[in-house]
Amino acid sequence: MICPNCGQHTENAKFCTNCGAVLSAESEAAAASQTEDSKVRPESLSGTETQQTTEKDQSKSNDTVDNLKSEVFKFGNYFFNTLKKPSEAHKSNGTNMISGIATMVIFSVLYALGIHLASREMSVIFQISFFDSFILPLLQFILLFALLAGLTFGGTKFAAQAVSFKDVLAKFGAYSVPFLVLSVIGGIFSVIGLPLAGTILILSLVGPLLLVPTFILLEQPAAGFDRIYVLLGIYIVSLIIAGFLVQNIFGVFMGGMMDGFLGSF
Repeated sequence: MICPNCGQHTENAKFCTNCGAVLSAESEAAAASQTEDSKVRPESLSGTETQQTTEKDQSKSNDTVDNLKSEVFKFGNYFFNTLKKPSEAHKSNGTNMISGIATMVIFSVLYALGIHLASREMSVIFQISFFDSFILPLLQFILLFALLAGLTFGGTKFAAQAVSFKDVLAKFGAYSVPFLVLSVIGGIFSVIGLPLAGTILILSLVGPLLLVPTFILLEQPAAGFDRIYVLLGIYIVSLIIAGFLVQNIFGVFMGGMMDGFLGSF
């Protein structure tokens, strides 16, 4: 007989030898019921926990999809509203940071793609690897935009303007939208062989380098350094960085050309 009070197994007796509780047939049945419950409960709890874990995973997956859809929808509004009224870019703030970053990444992809296509056209003369013609320029352009945004943010701090880095990223991407469209137009002109393609492409790159930081710095009055001097500093550093980028890309092409010439002998 099992004591319902302490669970001690006792031979047929009226009292538990361990705790002294009164033993009866009803108490044995209750103890047996408790024993069965203790055996079944962990399994049922385990099944419940597994179901709850699965539901949580599904909920997280659904939340991720919903958040992605929300960001895509937000980027669409951000892009087309800025394209229709570029002057409204000053309203962008930290809530549009992801859209601003996405714009700069797309800009970088387009320029890297243009360099890759240019290298493909020259493949008759020399060969450049996919990494050197696309991946490396892509990473360099992304780094260039990150540095430009960082320089602009630093400029706002020198000018003592109340702008956060998230705000600068959102504004930088928004002001870059028209120049992104210009790069697409220049690329199409270049493929078709229409004139002014090179001029349009250069202008589309000059925008983020020089004009976008100017637009952001001129949004607010400066309580610190004069904005003209701050902008001059940004221009100089930006052009130096861009010069290194162009030199590196040109060096890759020259290296491929030299390898092609040497390989022909």
